[in-house]
Amino acid sequence: MGIIARVESFLERLFEAPAGRLGATLQPVLLTKRIERAMDTGKAFSAAGIIVPNRYDLHLHPADFAEFEPYRGSLEDDLAHGAASRARREHYQLVARPTVTLVADPAVPRGDVRVAANVVDVAGEPIPETMPAQPSDQTMVLARSGSAPATPDSASRAFLLVHTNGAPRVRFDLGGALIGIGRASDNDVIVDDPEVSRHHCQLKLQHGAYSLADLGSRNGSWINGQPVSEVALGPGDRIQIGSTEIEFQVG
Repeated sequence: MGIIARVESFLERLFEAPAGRLGATLQPVLLTKRIERAMDTGKAFSAAGIIVPNRYDLHLHPADFAEFEPYRGSLEDDLAHGAASRARREHYQLVARPTVTLVADPAVPRGDVRVAANVVDVAGEPIPETMPAQPSDQTMVLARSGSAPATPDSASRAFLLVHTNGAPRVRFDLGGALIGIGRASDNDVIVDDPEVSRHHCQLKLQHGAYSLADLGSRNGSWINGQPVSEVALGPGDRIQIGSTEIEFQVG
């Protein structure tokens, strides 16, 4: 190992060392780094391409877990979105949208993080290593813009009418394979509603039709007055998230 490599290795150990040893508080950036490392080490090659884990259980000392508890839901949401973004940048493929869960574990030293990374299907069931993930309508391919397949005509004519807190309705034309909805600025549809999660829900295009999937939001997603986790959408369906109503239509 050359001197530059040894210096880089030392710095990596220093900055990723358990925070407790340095007298510091465990920071979310370390959680992100550990997820990225688990993603890279968990890569598997198949006919679908490079498949990476999509479920990350982060085991923390109970005291560290308690530090994150007040905003754990939002943090888990942000970490999951970061994992999806990295998979997109690296041309990795995911069997389902990433999920991140913080777990209190007395066996983990204070300031350290231990990651359990797995490939699971949309129902959350592990996929055996002897049965590698294959391309299917459940496989989320997070490709860069410009590489997506042609959009069916019916989907290209679909649009949303977004209505928040008495403001005029805003039209949003669809056509993309994945449409993120929430308060965060990296969503496709940004909703200025404090009752809406940063990454609240997502529209997915499958077989020429859109479905809606809740992304583990705090207040849930509702279709025509009924709570849903994932459901196919039809013209005229009304989506309720927080104080925002979204009407799905096809022109």
